[in-house]
Formats: sequence, structure tokens, C-alpha cells
Amino acid sequence: MKNSIKKISFAIAAVSLLGSAGAMANSAISYNYGSIQYIEQDVDDYDCNQDGLRVGGSVELNDEFFALGSYSDVNGGRCGSENLAVGLGYRTLFGADSSIYGALSLENTSVDHGESDSGVIAAVGLRGFVANNTELKVEVAHHTAFDGNTVLSGGVAYWFLPNLSATADAGLGSEASEIALGLRLGF
Repeated sequence: MKNSIKKISFAIAAVSLLGSAGAMANSAISYNYGSIQYIEQDVDDYDCNQDGLRVGGSVELNDEFFALGSYSDVNGGRCGSENLAVGLGYRTLFGADSSIYGALSLENTSVDHGESDSGVIAAVGLRGFVANNTELKVEVAHHTAFDGNTVLSGGVAYWFLPNLSATADAGLGSEASEIALGLRLGF
């Protein structure tokens, strides 16, 4: 836990320095960002509570398509895992300050004590601004790895600088649930 806190503190300092360096976020929803989050997960089948860090991001390929990816490393007691996911998404406007998106990703989960597995993630969601600096997200995603996990998640990003936001997310899944707190840097 102390190592996770040190990693988070270092990441916050690094992202804050990068945030003050200069890129400006657009007023419309942008899919150009990098993020770091502290996550806490509860995996039902294994009676496993684990926590750690996740880094992720998204890059707009054109006005409609974007690439996305994430890497997480979590552990706790007798459980833990690393997860890598990469994919491609499509978005379309839904009003002036929001968008609907769909994404298809490949993921690999390497479990510390047990069998590892790979699968596909199919996700659909809605992101939009509800106030000048406040962005909300709702998403449904189905993971095919292991026995499958369908997750309903929501999140908020508060943009305290034009290109830097604090994020909070929660996901309730059929096999695993999580909460996450972090920072997102728009570019």
C-alpha cells in the first residue's frame, strides 16, 4: 500500500507539471487524453479484494474513430493481476457537448496465482458536459475473458484546469466491481 501511495504521489506531481506546460482541452468532448488512476477491485468468484494503479488513454484518429488502451497492475493478499487492453472506438455527436461511443478491445489478464486469460471487451457509452467544468460518463461493457463480466459504470471528471481533470469512476459488474480515483490530462 505504501508503494502504491508513493507511485500515486509521483504520478500526480508529474501530471501536474505536464498539465501546466500548455495543451488546452476543447470545450467539446475530446478523445485525446492520458490518465492515471488508483483502483480498488472486488472479484466475486475468488473472494478477492485488490488495489493498484491503472494508466490509460485515448487518441483521436479522425473525427469519428479513436484508439484506446489501458494497463493495470493490482494486488491484495492472496490475489493480484496485470491487465492490458487495446482497442478501437467509434464516436458520434449527441448534442453540442456530448457524444455516444462504441468500442471493441482485446484484453489479456495475467493472474498472479492461477490461470491467465484473454478476451474481447465490447462497450457502449455516453460522455458529456453537464456544467462548464464537469463531465459525466455512463458505460456498459461486456468482457469475455474468464467466465465473462458485464459492467455498468459511471464516472465524473472535474476539469480544474483547461487540460487537467480529477476523475472518479465506479463500476458494478456481474463478476467484479471497482472504484477508481485519478487524474486525466487532455492534449
